[in-house]
Amino acid sequence: MMHRLRLSKSRYISGDQCHLRLWYDSYARDLAAAPDDSLQAVFDTGHEVGEIACRRYPGGHAVAHDYRHTREAIDETRQVIDAGAAPALFEPAFVHERVLVRVDILQRLLGGGWRLVEVKSTTRLKETFVLDLAVQLWVLRGAGLDVREAEVLTLNRDYLYDGVRLDLNALFRRHPLIDRAGALHDLVGAKVQEMHAMLAGHAAPDIAPGDHCFTPYACPYYAHCTRDYVNPEHGIDELPWLTAKRRAQLESAGVEEIRDIPADFPLTRLQRIVRKAVRENRALVHGDPAGILAELTPPVRYLDFETFAPAIPRFAGTRPYDSIPFLFSVHTEHDGSTSTHTDYLHEHDDDPRPRLAERLVEALGSEGPICTYSGYEGQVIRALAVAVPDQSEALASAEARLFDLLPVVRNSVYHPEFHGSFSIKSVLPVLVPGMGYGDLAIPDGQTASVQYAGALASTDVEQRQRTFDDLRAYCERDTLAMVRLRQALGEL
Repeated sequence: MMHRLRLSKSRYISGDQCHLRLWYDSYARDLAAAPDDSLQAVFDTGHEVGEIACRRYPGGHAVAHDYRHTREAIDETRQVIDAGAAPALFEPAFVHERVLVRVDILQRLLGGGWRLVEVKSTTRLKETFVLDLAVQLWVLRGAGLDVREAEVLTLNRDYLYDGVRLDLNALFRRHPLIDRAGALHDLVGAKVQEMHAMLAGHAAPDIAPGDHCFTPYACPYYAHCTRDYVNPEHGIDELPWLTAKRRAQLESAGVEEIRDIPADFPLTRLQRIVRKAVRENRALVHGDPAGILAELTPPVRYLDFETFAPAIPRFAGTRPYDSIPFLFSVHTEHDGSTSTHTDYLHEHDDDPRPRLAERLVEALGSEGPICTYSGYEGQVIRALAVAVPDQSEALASAEARLFDLLPVVRNSVYHPEFHGSFSIKSVLPVLVPGMGYGDLAIPDGQTASVQYAGALASTDVEQRQRTFDDLRAYCERDTLAMVRLRQALGEL
């Protein structure tokens, strides 16, 4: 029966964001978009961080019954608590007024009572974490547990791993929140009743898509809810750096399309160029890309890195979520018409930076500009110089030779088919027709990071090698794209 359905912490958070999302979570989960590799990697990271956090509480009891055995998990939780021996419980189950929660960590306090601990794999406290904790506190206290403290654990971005042993105290940062979470007690209770009443109805609530679809989390039902929505050909969101204030003014005037923006509406120079290009349906060259690029004298190199960012630091001298380069690609133009290619992919599970830095210095040589697309490669090189001191001088020299193609594009040309984006994925197929990323097994950097981590953990030798080949192909495409893009810009 519908009215017998339980809420959970995650469903409460869904309902707080949107009642329609909660309805779908409860009755139509099949309408949700399947998580892609990147989102699945986020879930996996959360599990990894949660397991490591439990090691802070030696002797703790992990409740064995999973989410398919709720009653057994509740009984097991009560038995362990009543026995009075375990200093902590992991994933204990509680229910109050048909709201079920599984707590990350429940720690027994020496002076009596309990500490509720929620573990997050981020490095900063978010407002939604307070609500997350408040829901659990409401259930636990409603179930009769004496909870005296409540906190969120996040990863500590300032923690520097020594390469020998993880310091579990320094790795995490504690955020005591008992007062803030407790202050939401009545609000949580009232919203629980609202959600139960909504779920007891016989029809899904009528809620239109909007900004709430993405805050605090992207809704997995967005594609379903907008399946019949016809997007504007060039919506106002394509205007670069459109402020919330200007967007609200346009929306209040009923303006959805860039071509409908009034001539006297205040826009930046670049936004005016975008409006003109859209209205005239043609590319606008508003700078001198050929003149700028003519100053680049051979040999001209093109550099791209791929990196991954482990939540739990793995190598000496790294912090949570430090970007670790594992692959680079370099194309070199010798006479303006021919180019050569070299790359390096670290195929082992140890620190890739020393060997990668050595090979990078060889590939970049000692003269000629090094083209990139955005300032990210400069950041990677600076971090490499710190991590590999014996290559720091050569890396600093290479950094001084970097030339960013992104501002050249942004300050020189706009085409309506850019759709407001100056990323290389957006501009390449437009300025270099027939060239893109759609034919690659790995089409973007996020996927590359996830696939690399998966390949290192794989015991399937053939699959591992296929992934490495795909990674090389993707990174090579990035630098070849810059070669072709520079040639196209030089002809404008």
